[in-house]
Amino acid sequence: MKLLFAISLAILTSSSGCIVDEVNAEASKKPEIKRVGKYTYKIGTITFDSANGEIHFPATLEQNEVLIEYLLTKTEGKIHEALFITEISPFNLNVAMKLLGYKESKELLQILDENYAATGQFHKSTEEQSKKSRFSIKASWKADGKEVSHDVTQLLQNTKTHGPMPDSPWIYSGSYMTNGNYQPDITGDIIAVFTDPSSIANYSGKGRDEDTLWLPKQSLLPPLGTAVTITFKQTTPKNQTQ
Repeated sequence: MKLLFAISLAILTSSSGCIVDEVNAEASKKPEIKRVGKYTYKIGTITFDSANGEIHFPATLEQNEVLIEYLLTKTEGKIHEALFITEISPFNLNVAMKLLGYKESKELLQILDENYAATGQFHKSTEEQSKKSRFSIKASWKADGKEVSHDVTQLLQNTKTHGPMPDSPWIYSGSYMTNGNYQPDITGDIIAVFTDPSSIANYSGKGRDEDTLWLPKQSLLPPLGTAVTITFKQTTPKNQTQ
């Protein structure tokens, strides 16, 4: 893992910028990556660790009583239906995920026909994509001088059953480019609960195809506007979602 990361980082920071070119056609947008520890790096306000594969970045609690379609958006995104908002660059987040070995999987997305209409058929993923696209997300914050941390699935509840969101992984689908720009930088869509092909990642569990199913669990959440730290960590798939 560490050797592969070193090779990827060397490619990224070289004149060719292959990894960056993969996610953005404009070489001028090549991000600056700073080493801040033995295995720790920063890209903007995103910190990532090549030893444990974790990614950390700041966010803010935005909603605590409306229906949630996005776990996370940019501050300029669909904040009226997002649990958390952030000022990080989605492009930088995508670069960090690629450097840590995440592989895109489109398995949650429907195949479109020649008129861009959904066919009801889903993309297939390879074993490697399935293994390396899945990750968990935690949110942490300070309360009364102590750190509180929850898997984000614990912070949402089903409007029908009132039970928690199933502990299913989030899947890195990678989004796409539009006229040389990374789509999440345009839309602000970063992590979707209600499946969205423009988001960097999507929830894989049951109920991902319903937009009126998830509400914030207020009893576990801090006050609106609380600063939180979001943490990504890759997970090993238990089974396929499709």
